[in-house]
Amino acid sequence: MPMLQWSVRLSIGMMVAGVWCARGQDVTGGSPDQVIVTQRAIRHVEERHWPDSPAQGAGKFSPGITEESFRQLVGEAVAHGRLRQNSHGRPGQIYEYDFGHPIGINIDGRSAYRLRVVVNQRNQLITAFPF
Repeated sequence: MPMLQWSVRLSIGMMVAGVWCARGQDVTGGSPDQVIVTQRAIRHVEERHWPDSPAQGAGKFSPGITEESFRQLVGEAVAHGRLRQNSHGRPGQIYEYDFGHPIGINIDGRSAYRLRVVVNQRNQLITAFPF
């Protein structure tokens, strides 16, 4: 019986810690259909896909994008985009959405109208970029 009590306490502790960590994260919205956007994901997107990023071979957002407007683009793509499984056997999903107007440039330097949003199996943003 003491082993069972320890197991229950451990499970409860893990659930409490998980809720605390989730509250500590920066999230977009609150419904299951929306993606959790962490500061780590924001940093990745800024480093690789922001207009002033030196990264090669990556779509870039239009100048003037802000963290808030980025979150809005991601939210709209997730709410209205086409959903498919991630590629190359990787876990997670991809949302793709055509905004009907340029949101940046693609890897060829041409205007990009579409956004690709990649999320993991816990619905956390991995990356998002114009294509």
